[in-house]
This record gives sequence, C-alpha cells and structure tokens, in this order.
Amino acid sequence: MKSLKGKVAIVTGGASGIGEAIVRKFVEEGAKVVVADMNETSVKNIIDNLEDQGLEALGVVSDVSKKADLGKLVSETILKFGTIDILINNAGILDNFMTVSDLDIALWEKVMDVNVKAPTMLSQLVINYWLEKKKPGVIINAASVGGMFGARGGVSYVTSKHAIIGLTKNIASVYREDNIRAIAIAPGDIRTNIGNTLKNPNTKGWNALVQYVATGPTGEAADIASVVAFLVSDEAKFVNGTVVTIDGGWTGA
Repeated sequence: MKSLKGKVAIVTGGASGIGEAIVRKFVEEGAKVVVADMNETSVKNIIDNLEDQGLEALGVVSDVSKKADLGKLVSETILKFGTIDILINNAGILDNFMTVSDLDIALWEKVMDVNVKAPTMLSQLVINYWLEKKKPGVIINAASVGGMFGARGGVSYVTSKHAIIGLTKNIASVYREDNIRAIAIAPGDIRTNIGNTLKNPNTKGWNALVQYVATGPTGEAADIASVVAFLVSDEAKFVNGTVVTIDGGWTGA
C-alpha cells in the first residue's frame, strides 16, 4: 500500500539532488508533488519526465528568497491540487567555508535569506493555511550535521542550520495541539550537485573540517528520501520536534 496516497507535498529545491530524490520517492508512494526550484530547465525536465510516466506533479519556478515567489508557490499548489498536506523545506546553499575573520556580510545575508528566512516564511504561509482549514500537516526542514556541530561548514552555513533546528523545535512545540508536526533532518555527506558550488574554500574554515573531523561515509540522495517519506507518513505520527540524523554513522563515532 502506498504510504502517501492522496497527499499533496511541496518540495523546495526539488529539481535536483536530495530534493529531486524526495520528489521521486513521494510520487512513488502515491503523493501529488509540487516541484519548486529556481532552475527553470531542471523543473521542466523533471515535470516532463513524471508526466510521461502518468504521474501528477506541478512545477513552480521560484526563488525562495523572494516573498512574492513563496506566495505564488502556495497559491498555485492550492489552485492545482486543492490542498497542501506536506511541506519539505529543502532548498539551501553553502558558503564556501567562510570564517568570522573573513566574513562577507553580503554572502552571510544571502545564506540566511535562503537557509533560514525562506523556510520560516514558507512555513508561516502553509501553517496559516492549515490553521484556517483546521487540518493536520507535516513540515520537514533540511538541517545538516552542520546544524549540530561547528566545523562541518562555514560560519553562515553552520549558523543557519543551527537556526533551522530551533525553528523546527519551536513549530513542533507551538502547534502540536493543532496536529501539525515539524521534524528536522540532518544529512551527512551526501553525493549531490551542491558540492559543485564549493570552489576554493576558505583555507582556515576548510582546515577546521579536515583537522578535527574524521572522514565519514558518503550516502546517496535516495537514502535521505526514504527516511523523509517515512517521517511524513502516518506511520511516524508520534515523531515530532526532533532532529533525525542520516549520516551513515559519521557523527556516531
């Protein structure tokens, strides 16, 4: 039996990497999925592919750092599918292992806009919809092992992912009586194209990782998608306000 049959899910950053893997896993489990991504070509490719398989999906080209795009994403989802059941705040960016001493405030603000402000604002829109309709919902926020430790990213990235864990716990605490769940996932080293954005990393920031953090196993995006599909299903209805680490044991040693 498909665990997400009849559910409608929004996945930001859904046209590549972990986001794409989540999209494909969700449709496999019977969900109707909205792929939100700023890469128009990638959105078109994945939607065309899914429709060729006879699957229901909607692509919305959107920049999550723009409030108007978030509003459009929610309204187009409701217009197309009539509801929202699941929100996956997956979109995020790296900061090239930036350090405090070499702080680029423009990059800091960009990372915070995408990694923190966008998930917060989108969660607000979706939660208000759920409250208005008096319906349950689930939010998955993409944190990282960088949100639990200090050396697994640059200063703005690590700070943003710590903030996402705080956001998740707050939502879960405030809205649990409304049957709204929020869970953070903390992937470890996952083979995706986001690593291609890491170019000439800050030497001091990179050395903190190399010198103090043991090398861990590398997972696949599908490994994350399988866990997320379980967490948003009714089988995980008692999982709320926590961080689920998915790193192959990297941080367990």
